[in-house]
Amino acid sequence: MNMPFHADLILAHGTVLTVDSNDSEAEAVAVKDGRILAVGSDNEVFAWRGPETEILVCSGRTVVPGFNDSHTHMASMGEFYLNPKALNCASELNPTIPDLMRSLAEQVEKTPKGEWVGGRNLDPNTLTEGRWPTRWELDEVSPDHPVVLFLRGFHAHVANSRALELAKVDRDTPDPEGGVIDRDAATGEPTGVMRDAPFIQAVLPPTNLTSMKRALGEVSELYAELGITSSADAGAPSTPDSYRAFQECIDEGTLQIRTYLMIREAFLRKHDIGLRTGHGNDRLRMGAMKIFVDGSIQAFTCAFHEPYIGKSTRGLEGLNYSADQLNDLVAEAHRLGFQVAMHAQGDYGIELAIDAVENAMNRYPRENPRHRIEHVLCPTETDLRRIRDLGIVPSFYVFHPWFWGDQHMDNFIGPERAARMVPVRTALELGIPACAHSDAPVCTPNDPVWPSNPLWGMACAVTRRTRGGRDIGIDERITPAQALRIYTINGAYASFEEDIKGSLEPGKLADMVVLETNPLHVEDPWEIRNIRVERTLLGGETTYAAS
Repeated sequence: MNMPFHADLILAHGTVLTVDSNDSEAEAVAVKDGRILAVGSDNEVFAWRGPETEILVCSGRTVVPGFNDSHTHMASMGEFYLNPKALNCASELNPTIPDLMRSLAEQVEKTPKGEWVGGRNLDPNTLTEGRWPTRWELDEVSPDHPVVLFLRGFHAHVANSRALELAKVDRDTPDPEGGVIDRDAATGEPTGVMRDAPFIQAVLPPTNLTSMKRALGEVSELYAELGITSSADAGAPSTPDSYRAFQECIDEGTLQIRTYLMIREAFLRKHDIGLRTGHGNDRLRMGAMKIFVDGSIQAFTCAFHEPYIGKSTRGLEGLNYSADQLNDLVAEAHRLGFQVAMHAQGDYGIELAIDAVENAMNRYPRENPRHRIEHVLCPTETDLRRIRDLGIVPSFYVFHPWFWGDQHMDNFIGPERAARMVPVRTALELGIPACAHSDAPVCTPNDPVWPSNPLWGMACAVTRRTRGGRDIGIDERITPAQALRIYTINGAYASFEEDIKGSLEPGKLADMVVLETNPLHVEDPWEIRNIRVERTLLGGETTYAAS
């Protein structure tokens, strides 16, 4: 057959998982001008072969759509305390508070006098002592350097006295709205622990354009190695340079990821120049207005209907808005034409978010606003049915059962609520196009202790097993094929881009990953996490090739 033109590239002799509406499989894919030209058998696709067509032989390999990390914070990795060079406080590396203090002392020794020392991935519940270190323990190691160690998830931290002094926090400082300053029961003095309280963040060294561009370049290389070709950045540092960094990195060729920008509501409302969700192109697109409804379960600031186990709090102090305030904020964003993405994790916080969307759509009807709820830790089935009926897209953090499942059962919400957390299967069975994400740098995709890359996420969603080896909510296990879908086409749907990417079909962007084996046919689904990415292609161009 004489074709009017020829393919630039053909991937052949492999297994192609198209993730189309029928989950079709093929043998080969042809690419022309950055888009998919044909998908089918080797014979069908080789009809597009010309004298200059590059052939990539994928014998024994599996080709899937490029992975979509639907909620991450790429530019934020330029912050000094989020950078990979910051102290990793993970309990697996520092089992006790004395161990952590020794590691901190080494970090202090390497830091010029007077400069900030930052740490990340602290998890006090898994320290041997089962508690936070105090400001006074930090003072013994670092009386002169300001120190702040962040909880994994960044919704809480502990700071030493020098840092509190710079932030002007003392015993007379009131708790902020939506946050808590922990205090010594006997003296009323701040212990240094603050949960969803932004005082320290206000005095940290500012992130600059150079550090954010460096972070974006480093993340781009890492994501390509993991097969990630698209990402939704769910809130960069609130400065114009954050968004300038994305554009400059694309122009300079250092950001090889298609990016959907969520912008924090306070910054977006202050700097509204009339651009709305969808503005941009297939490399950089304006996304949702980002709103924080509640906080973090590890900080006990997720808002629940029932108390945390062993505590009187329901996490309502973590709410950032009253119901009326949230309703008005979401309604105005909806009226103006924005998609809204609300961070909501506890069942009470999720209910408030759903109520706000319903209120907005009743007040200002418009077609397919496709509002989102981020993380969606513990919705009820009633919540999920309302999510479906309102067309809301839930973006799930599917790592919860493995990373924190034991703590959820034993320390936070108990076995019954923990069993229904991250209910991806129920959502999919209700016809909800749920997607999945890493929330990096909460857990970074290459973290030596808690990696959060897509193949790990797929394994977690399929197995629903804790790090302690316990099954958790097995009725919410999904199939490998469903796990692949939430990391590809459903992520594209969440950003209104399902017509141009997320599946391997003619006309769509040629974003693909070549895997060493088929994730749908592994004997032990937990082994999905160990499947090697052999090649990543963005628009048909290789951005990563395994050596």
